[in-house]
Amino acid sequence: MSAIISSCGLYRYRLDREVQAEGKVFAYFGINPSTANASLDDATVRKWRGFTQRNGGRKFIVGNVFSYRATDVRALDRANRDHIQIQGPDHWPTMREIIGDADVLVVCWGDSGKVNHNIRPLIKDLLATLVASGKPVLHFGTTKAGDPLHPLMLSYSTPLTPWMQ
Repeated sequence: MSAIISSCGLYRYRLDREVQAEGKVFAYFGINPSTANASLDDATVRKWRGFTQRNGGRKFIVGNVFSYRATDVRALDRANRDHIQIQGPDHWPTMREIIGDADVLVVCWGDSGKVNHNIRPLIKDLLATLVASGKPVLHFGTTKAGDPLHPLMLSYSTPLTPWMQ
């Protein structure tokens, strides 16, 4: 178990969890990091662990569209209005490392409508970067608006399918 968190504590850039001895490395991309850290899992991290194991993965890595840590996605907009970086200074170098370290990329941030329209283009930036990597980009299904479903309330029997948008 490991995590890359800024020295100020405002940003979590990466979270890693070993699941089993063999298999692929999955990278999950949500909207923003929560309070999970190198030694503490939250409900979403526990769900990613289950999905990784059921899909034959040995490890998973978590990255996010925004690296600013918040339990409420609305805090991203407040931070942005207060001129706090919501991606953090090490965001893009770390996202490129995560992409490089993973075999499979999974988008799963849920409804992008929960994010203020001023910062929503950053979601498209990450998605374009993932697709441009040439690695498989998968998802658990989509919302009515076409966003990739968040895994928390999904059954472990939910299949991963190729991202086509």
